[in-house]
Amino acid sequence: MFSIVPRYFLGFLPLAAGAELITVFGIVNKASGIYGLLSIFTGHPINAAQWVLNIISIILLPFFLYALLSVRRQNPLPVVAYSYVYLLDMLANIAFTIFFSVTWFRGFDKVVASGDDDANAAKLDTASERGVSISVIVLVLLFRLYSCFVLFGYARMLVRKSGLRFDNGQGKSAMLQYVLLGLTPSFWRRGGRRAGKGRMVTTLEESGF
Repeated sequence: MFSIVPRYFLGFLPLAAGAELITVFGIVNKASGIYGLLSIFTGHPINAAQWVLNIISIILLPFFLYALLSVRRQNPLPVVAYSYVYLLDMLANIAFTIFFSVTWFRGFDKVVASGDDDANAAKLDTASERGVSISVIVLVLLFRLYSCFVLFGYARMLVRKSGLRFDNGQGKSAMLQYVLLGLTPSFWRRGGRRAGKGRMVTTLEESGF
């Protein structure tokens, strides 16, 4: 039966190995926000949108570090929360990517429209350069979308294995569990409690990579 949520990462790696790799790449990406803000000491100008993006990255960096531990320890509820945060972060990144792309293309059009010799020479390559740029942007965004599906797939695997439901939470995390699993309860419980009590081969190290 077709499912938009993959069972393996890239077709052959366990979902948890994929979730670990995705999170590591996410940590590197968020850490780049620190260097983005440090650019003010080098005199490199950044606009308001870049300020916001760098600040968001720095704020999310500790959460991504904690998420990496949760992925490795197979803690279902933190991984579910991480999946939702990753989804929101992905949507924000799509918005920023579109904004920066439109700004860049408009700036390039103004240079070409200036009519100088360099601009006229560059105009010949404009179509091919835009094609390559758009292709790269689309591929990156598609991979982010795929990564989001992988994280939700791994989170669902942990939820089903642990038997969590939105209405069986206990202690301080009961409310968080109710909210996270209650948004789409059928997604988390569809297929029942699979694979019993056996331990999953999940970590990147266990996969041999």
